[in-house]
Amino acid sequence: MFGLPSIRIGRLFGIPLEIDSSWFLVFFLVSATLTTSYFPSELPDRPALQYVILGLVTSLAFFGSLVLHELAHSLVARSGGLRISKVTLFLFGGVSQMEEEPHSPGRELVMALAGPATSVLVGTACFGASLWLRAAGAPDVLWVPLDYLALINWSLAVFNMLPGFPLDGGRVLRAIIWAVTKDLLKATKWASRAGQALGMVLIAIAVMGVLRGTFNLVWLALIGWFLANAAAGAYQQQVIRSRLAEVPLQRIMSSPAELAPADMSLEDMAHSYFLGGRHTRYPVVSEGRVIGLVDLARVNAIPRAQWPELTVGEIAARDLADVIASPRTTVDAVLPRLEPGGPGAILVVEEGRLAGIVTRSDVIRLVRESAQHA
Repeated sequence: MFGLPSIRIGRLFGIPLEIDSSWFLVFFLVSATLTTSYFPSELPDRPALQYVILGLVTSLAFFGSLVLHELAHSLVARSGGLRISKVTLFLFGGVSQMEEEPHSPGRELVMALAGPATSVLVGTACFGASLWLRAAGAPDVLWVPLDYLALINWSLAVFNMLPGFPLDGGRVLRAIIWAVTKDLLKATKWASRAGQALGMVLIAIAVMGVLRGTFNLVWLALIGWFLANAAAGAYQQQVIRSRLAEVPLQRIMSSPAELAPADMSLEDMAHSYFLGGRHTRYPVVSEGRVIGLVDLARVNAIPRAQWPELTVGEIAARDLADVIASPRTTVDAVLPRLEPGGPGAILVVEEGRLAGIVTRSDVIRLVRESAQHA
């Protein structure tokens, strides 16, 4: 996101969790605000080190609640059969990256509501814990941060329910329009327009505030700009995805597929296939049967001195379960399998016979053509 690298910090419920580099900026700003403003106001006359510790711990707890918000979306999506590639925290919060769109407006609605509902529950739990600690006579340094976490989680739920795509409220709006019109593209169009309008409103509020001397509303302008752009981009992506749903693999596959013999050396493979070839990956055959898939990255991972000694069959990826599809499978259905980090190619098989191959470059070419007409 924003062209900045992400850092993988682990997995939760089997879902990869990443932190975008832009997250560190907002973490610093939130911590600084809590340290220099919120806690000195709520807990006056305390040592500076105490404010710093409270600011850091509370910021971490806040971003932990963002992770819970996104995990709620992800787990509900996964329970409905959708695959989640990862959850990423970034400058404006967090995002669950789904490999495909929900299959029904009902599933979209439940997914959208899961995040805000979780934020409400987290906020309520924090507020309840704060009341209990106060009643028990606990030190204020224990319950004041909980008051903040309760307020910020409730605010997060309210903001996310604003009816502008891709906010959760915008997804609720899309689900309703989708259910009424039976048209996902039309629903995305109107929900995205609502998101763009909401973004413009936030920017206008920020501009008026700045003109009146309220400079802390600059963040509102940034959020509005991000929301407007994300809404426009989401609609364009849906247009392209809808067009790809009309294109079967047999229309863009390379046929007959160019095959690499399993007994060919990596040296010969590099010179005969990769240098000047159309593709960066090829099916590997042995005795007329496809046994694997080899790509340029696998070859480059082998020291050059070993190329004459090793054969293509020895280094080929053998698990083909995720790379086989029928000629009538539509392009949108295989997009997740063509993402970076995946096999990068689809073997098109009909009645047990290899009919052709579709690579990432084939789909990129099709997407560019679709984007020109979007």
